[in-house]
Amino acid sequence: MPGLRGVLPGLLVLAAAAPARGDCPTTPDDPVCRPWTALVPPTAIGIVYEPHTYHGPWLGGGFEAAIAWSDNSPAFGPSQGKLRFDIGALGSTTADEGTMVMYRGGVQVSFERNASRDWLIPYFAVDLGGVWANRIGSHLFADGGAGVYLLERRMLIVDLEADVVLPFTSADVLGGVRGQLAVSYALW
Repeated sequence: MPGLRGVLPGLLVLAAAAPARGDCPTTPDDPVCRPWTALVPPTAIGIVYEPHTYHGPWLGGGFEAAIAWSDNSPAFGPSQGKLRFDIGALGSTTADEGTMVMYRGGVQVSFERNASRDWLIPYFAVDLGGVWANRIGSHLFADGGAGVYLLERRMLIVDLEADVVLPFTSADVLGGVRGQLAVSYALW
């Protein structure tokens, strides 16, 4: 059997191969593996909000106050995350509606427990918040979504997130999607 002769060595190599591990060592000597916490690093955010029927998309920016952490270890729980509060001012790109203020507080946590890298780390997020505009007044919402830490280092965090906004009132008008790009720089 000439075909089996070529397959058999490949199967033996696959059977003998050990699984590849990308975890951090138990004694972290790599800067990516050392745990750290950042308290309220200055953070600028860019926001895109596309409500179902309320003169969208809305574009704007703001700031975020957060407690961020990274702990690439085999310990239980997510290795990266933020407890955060953000606020932004947005303007409609299709109508002269004035300024919309959007604020929210919540958490984002990584899917991975021991990423052993500082880039492209996926996370999920949940928040409670609200929007206010002169014409529509104030409306509270919950949102949830997913994102990725494009870069997550002790001094610099860049993350990109997409959320589904679920208003508690006027859901047919204000429900929609929200995107955010956040850049944090730790001064201390």
